[in-house]
Amino acid sequence: MVEPNISELTGISNIFDDDWTRTIYSVDASHCCVKPMAVNFPSDKYEIQKICSYAYYRDIPVTCRGAGTGLLGQSLSSGIILDFTKKMNKILEIGNNYVIAQPGVVKAVLDKELAKKAKFLPPDPTSSNYCTIGGMLSNNSSGPHGLAYGSMINYVQNVEVVYGNGMLGYADCNEYDEKVSKMLKFISSLNVDLKSYYPNVNKNSSGYRLDAIFEKNKVNPQKIFIASEGSLAVVTSSKVSILDIPEKKCLVILRFENILDAARAVPSILEHNPVAMELLDRGSILDGWSGGDSGDSNACIMFVEFYGNDNSIYDKVSNFEFAMRDRVKILESGYDQKSVDRAWNERKNLLNSAMKKGIGSRKPAGIIEDTVVHPDILYYYLIFLLKALAKHDLDYVVYGHAGNGNLHLRPFMELGSSRSNSLMHILASEVFSYITKVRGSISGEHGDGMIRTKFVPLMYGRTMYDVFKQIKFIFDDKKIMNPGKKIL
Repeated sequence: MVEPNISELTGISNIFDDDWTRTIYSVDASHCCVKPMAVNFPSDKYEIQKICSYAYYRDIPVTCRGAGTGLLGQSLSSGIILDFTKKMNKILEIGNNYVIAQPGVVKAVLDKELAKKAKFLPPDPTSSNYCTIGGMLSNNSSGPHGLAYGSMINYVQNVEVVYGNGMLGYADCNEYDEKVSKMLKFISSLNVDLKSYYPNVNKNSSGYRLDAIFEKNKVNPQKIFIASEGSLAVVTSSKVSILDIPEKKCLVILRFENILDAARAVPSILEHNPVAMELLDRGSILDGWSGGDSGDSNACIMFVEFYGNDNSIYDKVSNFEFAMRDRVKILESGYDQKSVDRAWNERKNLLNSAMKKGIGSRKPAGIIEDTVVHPDILYYYLIFLLKALAKHDLDYVVYGHAGNGNLHLRPFMELGSSRSNSLMHILASEVFSYITKVRGSISGEHGDGMIRTKFVPLMYGRTMYDVFKQIKFIFDDKKIMNPGKKIL
């Protein structure tokens, strides 16, 4: 790799290679650390073209960065970092059913602008106050309401990109560039049932989402870039669908004796069609909602939310509460926007603090923190998980999107120690092997990043992993786009 000579990049003023900047950008929300060569704050796609062309002929990695909220080291690189939050942070257009935005737009800022038109973009990760649209596309973000509304991949209509060689690209359902065309021809030549290689779950951010390109006799080539973690191209703008904000929201808060009782109830709760089903267990439970009972340290809280546009929602919630009254304690029901927002804000604040706390020198470790199984088998998966944690004598913090079968579980470990690194690998191998057998996913919404990419072949098998490698080559023949993510 050739050391960059920043002076060669004429016409680009916002690029820095001083030690302080490089140190700041050597970390993100993960426990990884990689010092970049330089950091650029691009103004437009033409500056990105220059950066990519420069890097392409010198074999220098190029990595995109939003707010740095990725939990697996997605935005870390030894090459050039492109930070979009300073300049490419504009909402370009808001239509009746779509918004066009640059990658550096913060989700909370977009939410505020869309709300003025009674619209919203449903994916709502916990980091919405500071995560960016580019990062959400990169990871295929979802959030608590993914049960009813899906992930970012369900909303993207169009993308404009810059490839590693500096070429401009684009893709939507009707038009796409040469590289995308080559990718589609390659996939068509495989003559295999792609769906059979993918997990039987409704959330997946692992690998390349080839299964989403061909849906219901429709081709959606733009979706290849979603969940790709910037490893195929730099997305410079995107057009995504938006929806009307529901007129009425109701939230029911349940208290179970333990997490297994909660998991056992998931299939029956799903019969009532909630829009969200959020689990809060050990290390993340809200003290104010513990129920006030003594000796309830194993108690588990569940948020169950319903949306509607007329008063029939109240009958729906009433029927749900009637069905649950003999099985679980109903702690609270909120029927107004203020109460519902208060509860979700408390949940968000508590989870942010829970992720920062530790037990002595041990901290919550992320590697099995985003697994997904079909909700019908969540109970059995939890039994397996709890036995595995007990076997390794590990305490943990856990919450998750129970309706999707998506658990965010983090064991407490001494991060960075050789023993913990070894134990993390052993635990991940055990858990991901189980996940593969039940056709789940090793990542529902957080992605693969530096930490989980080595397990992608385990999940998909060698045949599909080889297909992923060919997809990578079609878009990024020199492997300079965020290397070490998705494909090793």
